[in-house]
Amino acid sequence: MAASGTINIVAQLLGLGKEMNFIDRFTLTNTPTKSHYAYKQQTTGGTAEALDIGDITTIDLIVIKAVTNDMEIDTSYVSSANAELIVLEGEIAVFKPSGTVYIDNQDGVEQCTYEYTVIGR
Repeated sequence: MAASGTINIVAQLLGLGKEMNFIDRFTLTNTPTKSHYAYKQQTTGGTAEALDIGDITTIDLIVIKAVTNDMEIDTSYVSSANAELIVLEGEIAVFKPSGTVYIDNQDGVEQCTYEYTVIGR
């Protein structure tokens, strides 16, 4: 059986007089053949570093969580880091990059710790 990727996102807000839900579900258009999981601490705070994607050559999706400290993500690094996403401590981002992914801490010289899964081929 071929692998498939289905992503479910659920956001729920309670306690403001009514319950509010946002639910989204989508399936990857390509069949994933590889995944790479890592839990990493930034080597040097304030210095952007490339995200290790293991042996994946084509990325279909990245799910990343900022475990400690806020982080900036460049999803299309060329010659210098340009934050396209900001993930605050404790938050999660789901995205498909358009190029090489670089991670940096948003707050200067602190090191961010993050965990992530890369899905692809």
